[in-house]
Amino acid sequence: MSRIVLLYADTGGGHRSAAEAIARGFDILCPGKYEVTLVNAIPHMAYPYNQMERTYPAVVNGPRILHQLAFHATNSRRRSWIVRTLLRLSGRKMARFVFDHHPADVYVSCSPIYTQVLPHYMPRMGCATPFVVVATDLVSGHAFNYAPETNLTLVPTEYARREAIDNCVAPDRIVITGQPVSPDLRAHTRAAGNALRAELGFDQASPLALLIGGGDGMGRLGATARAIVQSDLSLQLLVVCGRNSAVKQELDHLPARQVRLKTFGFVNTVPELMGIADILITKAGAATVAEGFIAGLPLLIYDAVPGQEDGNVTYVVQEGAGAWRPSPDAVVTELRRMLADPESITRMRHASTHLARPDAALDIARAVAEIGD
Repeated sequence: MSRIVLLYADTGGGHRSAAEAIARGFDILCPGKYEVTLVNAIPHMAYPYNQMERTYPAVVNGPRILHQLAFHATNSRRRSWIVRTLLRLSGRKMARFVFDHHPADVYVSCSPIYTQVLPHYMPRMGCATPFVVVATDLVSGHAFNYAPETNLTLVPTEYARREAIDNCVAPDRIVITGQPVSPDLRAHTRAAGNALRAELGFDQASPLALLIGGGDGMGRLGATARAIVQSDLSLQLLVVCGRNSAVKQELDHLPARQVRLKTFGFVNTVPELMGIADILITKAGAATVAEGFIAGLPLLIYDAVPGQEDGNVTYVVQEGAGAWRPSPDAVVTELRRMLADPESITRMRHASTHLARPDAALDIARAVAEIGD
């Protein structure tokens, strides 16, 4: 039985969810044929890199200008060589852990950390296993997403393909597959209906907006929710706070005017919630944007991590699938405009559906299987 090791990091929810989606793709395509293992080896990095999962939320929620400057200052193969060198020096122990404890017929990197470290150590540690990269940024990813010496690079869009080529990846080693999200997602969004909406206490006539901020409830989630709840919009609002219990507790005690509010913490039913929503209000994370496309929802983007998510915003807006409103007041103003113009919501829905690639995880699993076979 061929062994596939999917490598992820808990720096945000996108890397883990990509790995889980690909694993599900293998389950659907060829159940029992492959031994698929998900591995998070970041704790085996040297200090301080072994702390990056714990510190990532603070970095993202901290002064954005610092993150933006760091992103752009290192975003090329030439400018990032110092950071890449330090990362590789800190990753020797991790590489040995992966190769010794998780031998594979194919390694699949769903995080730039592994992409920069493991191919570097493979020849030095006697590992000749094929190495596949899954880039999880739609448009404006970092140079660390790519390594020329890998066997195959799978990217979500044509924009990402060009970016991979700019970072010295051979064009014949790049395949556009779409962003990996659960291959069951479309079925789950369509399975949800009026019954779930009623069960949550929402009526069928009034528009329902779903507000999410990723698994950690990052960015301006709380401020955006407060602005909507305290507005005079004729709207129903469902907020998924993720692991941000402080925001959930605050919203649960927030007096509303006209907006009917329900909050959740971390849930595994986001596809079903998208299925009952009319509008998706979200930060510009690639996975959530891709899920919104599959659900056929208009996207109202209220926040973006500078650098890697800037391109996602441009992509959504230029393709007509949504709007970019980076302040709570601007979100409320845009919601008011959308509710007064239902045809604009319909146009965005059509554009969103056109961009959807619901079978991306299946296509990635097929490509990885071909490398392994």
